[in-house]
Amino acid sequence: MKKLLKQCVISAANQFGPHRFAGLERDPQLWLLMYHRILPKDDIRYRLEEPGMIVTPDTFAMHLRELKLHFDVMDLAEWLALRASGKALPRRACAITFDDGWYDNYEFALPIIQQQQVPVTLFAVVEKIGTDFQFWPNLVSALLASNAIAAMRQHPVFARALQQVPAAADSPNREIIDRECMAAVILALKQNSDADVFAALAAIEWQQHLNFALPRGLMNWDELRAMTGTGLVKVGSHTCNHKRLNNHLPSAEILHEVVDSKTLLAQQLPNAVDIFCFPNGDYNAVALDAVSNTYSAAVTTQRGIVNGRNTPAHQLCRIGLHENVSHSPRLLGARLSGWV
Repeated sequence: MKKLLKQCVISAANQFGPHRFAGLERDPQLWLLMYHRILPKDDIRYRLEEPGMIVTPDTFAMHLRELKLHFDVMDLAEWLALRASGKALPRRACAITFDDGWYDNYEFALPIIQQQQVPVTLFAVVEKIGTDFQFWPNLVSALLASNAIAAMRQHPVFARALQQVPAAADSPNREIIDRECMAAVILALKQNSDADVFAALAAIEWQQHLNFALPRGLMNWDELRAMTGTGLVKVGSHTCNHKRLNNHLPSAEILHEVVDSKTLLAQQLPNAVDIFCFPNGDYNAVALDAVSNTYSAAVTTQRGIVNGRNTPAHQLCRIGLHENVSHSPRLLGARLSGWV
């Protein structure tokens, strides 16, 4: 009964959500979509990533085809410029964003973007582009996949988070740990500061516990320049180091992440856009003030549809898309409703 009810809700959201009737609203609206990674299911990176971070290339291509049928798909900076000027906005606009600067965006997303001729905005972690940096959630996933749970339990930061892992997962004969379980451990670890998690990883000497080589994480600057050279991709700031801009971070570090990332990005990409993206969607009053004084606009991870006139420019909400909730046109439509 519960499964049937869920399917009924999805169907209703797909057919009757505001994305179907936005033209009837008094104010124009913007569907601002959030992507992270584009990876095939047979890629090891797919198996090592949180489910909420990925769509497959086929699903992404389907998304773009569907969006072009139902929305005015626009460049985010152009939509913001129209709004700032007071000019008329499309009743039902859509803009596409990517967070972080993953290498797979260059590998798998760019060819589809070019084929569909759709503009996107990519938010890069400026000081990590072109390095071998790995985000700590990916290091944690790799440790779990390497059955390093016993070593992780030796540190209190991980011991608390690993309460999410069933005892059976400690079996040395099991296959890769369930990806939903990985996501639960990572979510629990976000109660700590980024610095504390990286310190815990260093303390257990995480490199010694992996049984495979870590795949490449981020793009380099030449690859980012190739993306912007298509005329379809614009790049904005996602901080210097992807530190969450909350009360765990001193004010001086927040200012560095916000202000210096804009300067460094402009040195590498003179045509970078004046838009910021909050890592993990986190921000405190200091961060919001710094971003408001440095950038013309900013995107969050708060879920919702942007009201064309009333949503604050530095707190733009988005709709996150990933494989599990959007692998068919019907599921995509339900997600775009903002109801499910």
